[in-house]
Amino acid sequence: MDVKLYRCPNCSADLKFDPNKQKFCCEYCKSEFTHQEVSSMAQQVNEDKQNSSNNPKPPVEERTAEQTKQDIEFSENTRLYQCPSCGAEIVSDMNTAASFCYYCHNPVILKGRVEGMYRPSKVLPFAFGREKAVEYFNSWTKNKRYVPNDLVSEKQIEKLTGLYVPFWVADAVTRSRMTAKGETIRKWSSGNYDYTETKIFDVVRDLDIEYHGVPADGSKKIEDDLMESIEPFDYNETKDFDMAYLSGFLADKYDVEKEALYGRICQRMFENNRAAIESSCGYDRLVGKQMYENVNKLRWNYMLLPVWFMTFHYKDRIWEYAINGQTGKIAGELPIDDRKMRFHFLLVMAITTIIILILGYFIGGMLL
Repeated sequence: MDVKLYRCPNCSADLKFDPNKQKFCCEYCKSEFTHQEVSSMAQQVNEDKQNSSNNPKPPVEERTAEQTKQDIEFSENTRLYQCPSCGAEIVSDMNTAASFCYYCHNPVILKGRVEGMYRPSKVLPFAFGREKAVEYFNSWTKNKRYVPNDLVSEKQIEKLTGLYVPFWVADAVTRSRMTAKGETIRKWSSGNYDYTETKIFDVVRDLDIEYHGVPADGSKKIEDDLMESIEPFDYNETKDFDMAYLSGFLADKYDVEKEALYGRICQRMFENNRAAIESSCGYDRLVGKQMYENVNKLRWNYMLLPVWFMTFHYKDRIWEYAINGQTGKIAGELPIDDRKMRFHFLLVMAITTIIILILGYFIGGMLL
């Protein structure tokens, strides 16, 4: 028996019938469709299939001759290195030798060429070199009293790597609706009594926002929060991808497909929508909030964004640091050297004790 699956036209996820709403709903982008709309879409899909079988046509996403040529050029002029320790895959141009894994610092081995499907459409070139990146990092750690000495040692700083991180960047149109009860509360006192007046209003807010360039990194090895912490990037400076931009730098090969990042992208947009809606209300309190949200006209771009990246092994943990290769913004959690902290504590206690003894000696002499 054939099983019919209805797909959401906005995000291609499965549509499920919601008995409460009597509509077909998408649990990912929150779109809703009536039975008539779903039937019309299904009929259109069948007609398209019939037309396709009667009049075979090339796929819509068929690569043009120029795109195929670019894919071949990308494959022939890139090297793929793989770390035998952690499995990270590093992309470089033919003239850049990758000697160590940017993630775990172990030696890497040459694996082969990079398939053309991994060729990005855009690249944001590095705005400053390694010397400036080191200056940013040293300035950031300079006044951190309890940072381990090894973190800022010359040997460790040598591991700071110019890395093009793979990003899926989304453009979309979002629609959000909030329904709630808005309360205004007034309190006052009269005589021996305290009064509270609460007024309740029905609240409905609709918000449409068109987003451009919502990023999500496509690497499993790098922490998502770390990459979000060094945002934003100015996409006005992006260039059409050219192999020349990889010269002297490394690049990570994406291992997360854009479909897997859909929920994360939506969450970022919807959180911003909710904050904007709630800030526009002006009530003392909102209760019984319900949100209805969906995404339309979703478009993806695969691009490489510049990051100066470094990892540090300390206390059986890998600490990651990232510097935005365009703005110099730094992110990462700094470890604490317990020995430094204890020494500082003992030093302060010793100085305090000496001061108390000296004061006690002089005060005692004055009393005598």
